[in-house]
Amino acid sequence: MTYNLILGDCLDKMNDIPDKSVDLLLTDPPYLKAYSTGHRKGVKRSSTEILNDRVFDFNYFFNECNRITKDNSHIYVFGCWQTNACFLSCIQPFFKIKNNIIWVKNNWTAGDLFWSYGQSYENIIFAMKGRKRLNGRRDRDVLFYDRVAGKEQLHLNQKPIELIEYLIKKSSEEGDVVCDPFMGSGTTGVACINTNRNFIGIEKDEKYFNIAEKRIKEHYKLYNAQAEFGFNKEKEKM
Repeated sequence: MTYNLILGDCLDKMNDIPDKSVDLLLTDPPYLKAYSTGHRKGVKRSSTEILNDRVFDFNYFFNECNRITKDNSHIYVFGCWQTNACFLSCIQPFFKIKNNIIWVKNNWTAGDLFWSYGQSYENIIFAMKGRKRLNGRRDRDVLFYDRVAGKEQLHLNQKPIELIEYLIKKSSEEGDVVCDPFMGSGTTGVACINTNRNFIGIEKDEKYFNIAEKRIKEHYKLYNAQAEFGFNKEKEKM
């Protein structure tokens, strides 16, 4: 297996990925909410905003997703109720929307503590290019996985590895290429090691790239997988 980790802006770096070379695209893009963990006004937090979480060219991004994915392939795009309309409008020209999957986090997360209901789920847009069957039985469109929290959390929006592995197994085969253009802390890469898939990960924030690189290398050694690393740590040209 090959694990190619790329440091840089995915809008630039995806240009280097060959046409129709990706079997599954699974990613958690910026929600355009300027998200951070500081939920109270006037309280300074140590965390910083996620890069690109204010303005991002999703039309160009999903055009690139269409270019690099194979004719019969799936994509999963994490989002939230505020951004679902935007994501859907940008995805629909290139992929057929099949489901709006609900991931129930089994507890609530950030939000207005006293003026709104606690947010306990996220949306996952499931779309298809061409026609490709899901693996296994026909499952529900509501998934229940605990969110990553506490000391296990390496990224503000880190997803549970069990959820990512489930989606990978439903929509790809062993030896396939899985791409995550917003790699974050590397959860999709770790899930690819566990499920015997090849992986392409892109991350703009060098802090999280280093976390992902270290995490994936350590996990690779732990599981003694046979893989060839193709790390590309070329920094963006200013």
